[in-house]
Amino acid sequence: MNDMDEHFSKVAEKYNDIRRTDHEPIAHIRNLFSKYERCEALDVGCGPGRYALLLLRMMPQLHLTCLDRNSNMIAETSRLLRGANIDRFKAVTADAAEFPLDSNSVDAVFTFNAIHHFIVPAFLRETRRVLKGDGTLCIYTRLPSQNSTGIWGKYFPDFNTVERRLYSLDGIEAVIRSIPGLALDTIKLFQFDRVSSLEELIEKARAGHYSTFSLYKKEQLEECISEFRENIMRDFSDPGQIRWTDGNVLLIVKMVATPLRRLISSKAT
Repeated sequence: MNDMDEHFSKVAEKYNDIRRTDHEPIAHIRNLFSKYERCEALDVGCGPGRYALLLLRMMPQLHLTCLDRNSNMIAETSRLLRGANIDRFKAVTADAAEFPLDSNSVDAVFTFNAIHHFIVPAFLRETRRVLKGDGTLCIYTRLPSQNSTGIWGKYFPDFNTVERRLYSLDGIEAVIRSIPGLALDTIKLFQFDRVSSLEELIEKARAGHYSTFSLYKKEQLEECISEFRENIMRDFSDPGQIRWTDGNVLLIVKMVATPLRRLISSKAT
């Protein structure tokens, strides 16, 4: 975890420039919460705020607490949102296993491309604690199967074996089922057609586009970049126009009544 903190501290200032931000899942989330006149929400593992910015722009009723364990990322989130003249947010340095929020205080918890950095059962228990009774958790991530079919999984040496933190769909469903009070409601798969030049891809690998690249030793990374270049040149006729498809998944998790809550409700009536 300390190594990841160091990695994210190094990339914080440039992270929004080297990572893509997908608009489609935010549009889907906006529609889910369209009936809310005011929506109190938490963005866990917010990084430098690129998804928080989209959420706040597309959801004028949203009031968002942005949380990340890395203080450099939180500083970047504050800078980005204030620079966009947005004031409906708080940015807080805190761990994904311990939210500095009251119980039953938010309508939604969001996390984007970050859950593989969490201790997931602890994150889900904290999510259950802070969500209101009709609250929703939105998890945007990629599955190992999606990781293996993207440009990196197909062509970058050892990428799929180095990256072992991703949950399979069965795996994440099992963890959600293990937390009383939470239930997986919807699974929505996304596919994105991408295009980039070979040199842009290599620059992203060196810059830590995915934290996976920080798991390579420096000399190993350069050797793999050389092999990646050869693999791309072998299979693509135009190194200036590399085309591929990325996949991601959005999981919608809902609060449900536990047997204890049902008993309390029945006694109340």
